[in-house]
Amino acid sequence: MVRTAVTEVAAWWVVMVALTVVLISSVGPVELAVAAVAGLGAAFAARRIRRAVRLGRPRGRGAPRALAVLPWSLVRGAAVLARDTCAGGRRSGAVRRVVLRPGTGAGWAGLLLGASADTCVLGTGEGGDEESAENGGNGDGPAPGVRVHALRPEPGVMERAFGGPGGPGGPR
Repeated sequence: MVRTAVTEVAAWWVVMVALTVVLISSVGPVELAVAAVAGLGAAFAARRIRRAVRLGRPRGRGAPRALAVLPWSLVRGAAVLARDTCAGGRRSGAVRRVVLRPGTGAGWAGLLLGASADTCVLGTGEGGDEESAENGGNGDGPAPGVRVHALRPEPGVMERAFGGPGGPGGPR
């Protein structure tokens, strides 16, 4: 367990230092020292945050597809946000629930859905009374899902990758 924690912090540290070095214009000894120290603090913080939200490896049938469409989702989300901003922000958007395919982690789904500029994640995990009513009150309890506010009325590529607002079959 200690070995896993050290490996994870080391991996985060390498990523953070590399990102810092790439983003600064000139790299000297002072900049490298600052990147190393700041990267170490960021690595510990990243591990603590990942453990706090219980975020493991992406899993479920929608995860590979969601990772594949992530770049398109980011570009499309930025375009939708820019369009609505230029139009004066008069569009209201829609709040909907993305019902996840069985075995899909709500943490990863929320992280990837929220990465797009036109989608805001409002909540993840098992639902409450409102979601039980949406599920038809069948006594099985609500299916795991993610509640989102999106600037577009139709489901995006990321929502379809995880199952869509009505579940794996698409919108209901």
